[in-house]
Amino acid sequence: MKIAFVTDAYNYGRGGDVATIRMAEGLKKRGHVITVVAALSVQTERFFQVRGFYPPLAKEAFTKGDFIWGIPEKKVLRKAFADVDLIQVQHPFVLGYGAVKVAKAMGKPVIGAFHAQPQNILGMMGLEGRFKEYCLAKLFMFSMFNRVPFLQCPSQFAADIMKKSGCRSALRVVSNGIPAEFKETKESRPEWFGDKLVLLSIGRLSPEKRQKLMVEGVKRSKYANQIQLVLCGQGADMEALKVLGEELPVKPFIEHISDADKLTYLNTADMFLQASIVELESLSCLEAIGCGLPCLIADSQHSAATQFALDDRFLFTSDDADSLAGKIDYWFENRAELKAHKQKILAMAENYNMEKCLDKMEALYAEALQHHSSQGSK
Repeated sequence: MKIAFVTDAYNYGRGGDVATIRMAEGLKKRGHVITVVAALSVQTERFFQVRGFYPPLAKEAFTKGDFIWGIPEKKVLRKAFADVDLIQVQHPFVLGYGAVKVAKAMGKPVIGAFHAQPQNILGMMGLEGRFKEYCLAKLFMFSMFNRVPFLQCPSQFAADIMKKSGCRSALRVVSNGIPAEFKETKESRPEWFGDKLVLLSIGRLSPEKRQKLMVEGVKRSKYANQIQLVLCGQGADMEALKVLGEELPVKPFIEHISDADKLTYLNTADMFLQASIVELESLSCLEAIGCGLPCLIADSQHSAATQFALDDRFLFTSDDADSLAGKIDYWFENRAELKAHKQKILAMAENYNMEKCLDKMEALYAEALQHHSSQGSK
């Protein structure tokens, strides 16, 4: 099958874009031909580039997040879509809106995906607020979510959001999946970890991810002088986090890391921290459980990451540093039990095996093609 992915940035700057790359590469290995339309891209093969732009007052934040919004250049879109069987639009932004219009005008089957919530975009701009979230949610529904016959949702949580919002598209739950490389290995623990409790977080360093809360939670722990906080990623909050980290008795590690180091840390840390207030699935938690690493997760009402908590001991009250500190203290005192949970975590990870997710995506594509064919015969 020839499939076109339309996504503003086809790179490793954001979780949703990483998920797109992994899905596309997995489909390629199965023999599908993948075309990519984006303003930024890490690939050159069958890549069609459109011009990009930054929202007002957000250029610095978007640049640090390696993200940009694409412009729906009709000439480029028509050329990209000319020989494909199906088009998948990843984001409900300006490029996505235009791509759906062009696909329909060409009589091409098109589906959408739910990889961005209003909080993600507002967070990159350093903004929050329910009214802003409401306005963006309505705009996204109009621009793409209600304009496609099928919408891939990475979790049941994401599908429920769409259903409650009145989305008219048929919702299909397909996880972003855990790539094969994220697995249990016998890595040697880095010497600089020492005998400390190592709390690991990986992801974009931005306000909605709440890394500042992680620093504060460790600071309030009664075992703060025996805890190593490891924050891996890049983003607008990096320098502020380094300044804040100076208040901890053990200097936190705050850096962008290589893929090799990521796998080492995921296999040798004691626990993964997920404090984000907004997650449609949580790619970072998927990677963590793939390696058998237990996750301590914020119970945000806007986050699907809570599905990765084994029980209530692995949840803390969202945006509450004292609650986080209390759970950190509990697990510091019960470190041996964390290791005992590894097999349960690995069993959970099997539900998100990438090959199983690719099977579901292929089934969704077949359903979309059948639907398009039946609509055309009426």
